[in-house]
Amino acid sequence: MRAASAGADARAPSLLNDLLPRTLSALALIPIGLGAAWLGGPWVAAAAGACALAMSYEWARMSEPDALTPAFLFALVGALGAVMFASWRELDLGLAWLGACALLSAVRRRSLVGVIETVGGALYVGAPTAVFVWIRAQAPGGFELVILLFAAIWAADVAAYFAGRLIGGPKLLPALSPQKTWAGLGAGVLAGAGAGGLSASLFAAPLMAWLAAGALIALFGLGGDLFESFLKRRFGVKDASRLIPGHGGVLDRLDGMMAATLAAGLAIAAAPGLPALLLGAAP
Repeated sequence: MRAASAGADARAPSLLNDLLPRTLSALALIPIGLGAAWLGGPWVAAAAGACALAMSYEWARMSEPDALTPAFLFALVGALGAVMFASWRELDLGLAWLGACALLSAVRRRSLVGVIETVGGALYVGAPTAVFVWIRAQAPGGFELVILLFAAIWAADVAAYFAGRLIGGPKLLPALSPQKTWAGLGAGVLAGAGAGGLSASLFAAPLMAWLAAGALIALFGLGGDLFESFLKRRFGVKDASRLIPGHGGVLDRLDGMMAATLAAGLAIAAAPGLPALLLGAAP
């Protein structure tokens, strides 16, 4: 009993030290994201392009520090082109452009592993930004789905962080991410479902569907967080960069959103009427 109490006491100062910069960063970034989502059109494309700029740099810095400039430029041009096409509702052309830039960049590499890293990295950075813009452009339901993505991912991140720090318990995948716990995963999924329920009430949408969607988005988001942890271990870095106080880099901050956005995009591609159905309207 004393050991458990001592562990909780030891975690408290670390939690408080991390909390202020994380909170200040969130207070600065959340209004930007919500504002771009509300305005849509060129505003959301510009926000996605800014994220693509930062993430392209962070990916090149992690994966090819000795060839930073070409890796960065190929990834950036591919991502910005994909975002531009997606803003015109031409996601297929955007992804084709992104793939072509990724393959051109991979010509520089001299091993199969290097080719996979370069192609995969360009797609990892560029595809979510383009898909996000494409989702926002859906009518009806694009704005509402983007708000659900934001709400579920933010709620899951906060709940998983606090549950992991305060509750602790068995580790989720200690070889991959020693800080992640089963308690954090469970709390994150529940928080995502709760955020889905609150969003449903905001938009007068079907409650059960939004509860399920929020939980699934949170689950994919937490999976994206684990994948980013794998990538950082692969390249031997602690953070993608230091651009965001308390969070590390943009990739560190948006890893969950990236995975959830791709999952949502695949769901819409498979069922184009999904956004309308979430609003309780016939497609």
